[in-house]
Amino acid sequence: MMQTRPAPSTAPVRPPLPAPGLAALHAQALYRPVPPVDCDDDGYPCGDSKTVESTKHDRTAGYLGTVMRERYRDQVDVCVASDLGVFFERGNRAALLAPDFMIAIDVDGRGDRPSFKVWDEGRVPDLALELLSVHTWRRDLRVKPGLYRDLGVREYWTVELLDRFSPPIIGRRLRGGKYVDIPSEASGGLHSEVLDLELCMVDDEFRFREVDTGEIIPDYTELTDMRRAESDARQSAEARVAALEEELGRLKG
Repeated sequence: MMQTRPAPSTAPVRPPLPAPGLAALHAQALYRPVPPVDCDDDGYPCGDSKTVESTKHDRTAGYLGTVMRERYRDQVDVCVASDLGVFFERGNRAALLAPDFMIAIDVDGRGDRPSFKVWDEGRVPDLALELLSVHTWRRDLRVKPGLYRDLGVREYWTVELLDRFSPPIIGRRLRGGKYVDIPSEASGGLHSEVLDLELCMVDDEFRFREVDTGEIIPDYTELTDMRRAESDARQSAEARVAALEEELGRLKG
């Protein structure tokens, strides 16, 4: 079952903001908005006509956003976002990333924001995750890790939806200014220190697993089915009890 969980208490001290010049150094990793593009009052892009993705991509993105927003819905210092523009150089509107999913701890998570500007937030996201697609997989796997590393993003994840690569989930964790691969657990999942969850594949679908219980966090449809099954079982049990009571009353009569 989905449950609200406080943000990890071991969040590190705020790292220094990214050094200038990273956008030029990692130009191939930047997100390029798809016209037509909407901009905020300062001229920074805040919406575009992103390329349509597959149904599996859409389903997985929906799972990520729904589960994580529910998990942290009572935490005012956690920002959970999907496809939110991350600007990391003040004045450079091209210094932009738009991860499929991100989470930032120790920021104001209340209300809406058109983008995530690191100079205003005071930090970079703690975790970024990209869903590989036919349009982006090369950049997500080969180009973007260097920029996320140099920005200081604690964890960078890629989830493969194309049935082309193995393993389907790759996690990288920042250690000493470098990314190191996150190893698989005995359960087959990979543990995220930021989320304190395991990331895994279940029946070819991306899922989160609770570390302490091993429980898979279901999507909305699975949760609805579980509740319906519980309701049916309860009604069946109540019907049996009612039938037994009726039979007992008949025998006594």
